[in-house]
Amino acid sequence: MSTYHPIQRVLWNLTSAGTASTTISASANSGPITCEGSTDLGLMVNVTGTPTGTTPTLDVQIDIQDPDGNWYPSIAKITQLTTSAGRGTAYLGLHMPNVASSSAALVLPHWCRVTWTLGGTNPVYPQTSIALIGR
Repeated sequence: MSTYHPIQRVLWNLTSAGTASTTISASANSGPITCEGSTDLGLMVNVTGTPTGTTPTLDVQIDIQDPDGNWYPSIAKITQLTTSAGRGTAYLGLHMPNVASSSAALVLPHWCRVTWTLGGTNPVYPQTSIALIGR
């Protein structure tokens, strides 16, 4: 049985321990992350370096998995980042208003994942951090 934690905690972070950011040059995902014990999730993306490539784009989203193992993509996603440094947030859970694609109000399943997709020709996003926070 899980315990509700009203204080935030990091459920997943793209960067290694002791590293503030990393370079993204390929689309990927976090793999399954347990959301057990969380009623709300916050996805935070920050790019401090200047993206390179021809018309680079970065999309980051939260996917959820049903009990049968089916993934439901893009339940909440940040606004697409393009040719300049920037940041984005998305929220998901019981206490979120479903007002845009950046938030979704629903009961969280046991598993979720963070997915990032790069677009353009030879896109590179340096100095990027992605974190999934739960409470």
